[in-house]
Amino acid sequence: MKVIAITGGPCAGKTSAMDVLHERLGNVGVPAVFIPEAATELILSGVAPWTCASMLEFQTRVIALQLEREAAAHAQACGDTLIICDRGLCDSRAYLTDEEYREALGANGIDQAQALARYDAVFHLDSIAKDRPEAYTKDNNGARFESAEEAALVNERVVAAWSAHPNFHVLANRPVFSEKAEALCWAIACHAGVPELAGGDAPVLVSACLLGEPCRYDGRSVPSEAVIEMAHRCKLVPVCPEVLGGLPTPRNPSEIQTDGRVLDAAGIDRTAAFEVGAREALCLARDHGCMRAILKENSPSCGVRRVYDGTFSGTLVPGMGKTAALLAASGIEVLSDVDLQAKAGENPPARNAEASA
Repeated sequence: MKVIAITGGPCAGKTSAMDVLHERLGNVGVPAVFIPEAATELILSGVAPWTCASMLEFQTRVIALQLEREAAAHAQACGDTLIICDRGLCDSRAYLTDEEYREALGANGIDQAQALARYDAVFHLDSIAKDRPEAYTKDNNGARFESAEEAALVNERVVAAWSAHPNFHVLANRPVFSEKAEALCWAIACHAGVPELAGGDAPVLVSACLLGEPCRYDGRSVPSEAVIEMAHRCKLVPVCPEVLGGLPTPRNPSEIQTDGRVLDAAGIDRTAAFEVGAREALCLARDHGCMRAILKENSPSCGVRRVYDGTFSGTLVPGMGKTAALLAASGIEVLSDVDLQAKAGENPPARNAEASA
């Protein structure tokens, strides 16, 4: 059983995206319990910020209703059932001061850490007011009361309210709304391990050096014909985790040590940069709804089956790079460029093309 909260700024298309998700889950036979948005239900029933004594009183009631609905969902769900929450407890924080938020939670017998821990993953849809305020409207939601300017501010406060969650992801606006809804389905498919939920061919995360980008440690690339050919069949999302981690190009080569640290050839500990890059790569994959990744074999970031042994002697050992390991642990299928070349009937790359990235 996984509990997923779907949140967003006002006029983010959350309701429409969840309708797509509801239909898709039904079509693939995945059991799910959907919890409607507590604040909207209260407002439409006549209990609103302007009918309560204060915003604190209203949000305290929102939290109480949310807890009640979540308890009912847990009682009904079992096994592999997904519990999908239209917003979660932490959304109330966007409308309260920190002190008021603690008070509202406390009145319902819960604290901030417990509020965050109730959800396995949280996906935030950005408000249209953030990028296209002229397209913002209140007409399609009787409970929406913010102006476009206020909606953009609320959007950022909602992001801040959930930012401490270890599995929090922001889905940006897309040129076409259907792409945003698909991104949500793909992201949840990846998190929940339900590939059938992803409609069509999901984008593929790819080591940027395999597409010809000169981002390797030596300032070169190692373009793969098999990877480049994939661009004709599906969307590719290029990534260089080491660059995302803040390392320059060119840079000293790095290798994973037996204790898990990553040191460069000068003996400088680069572990933090590699771990930041891995997390950023995972966020990029989830933002684009990538279910698979094609990564550069042997790299301390992207190696799928082999990495160098940490002695800078050219010795390869079984193992995974930092990014490949995190992606795999997060439910994303990882393949190496060697795997892809083998499937395409190509010869393995030359030895000098297998240097660590």
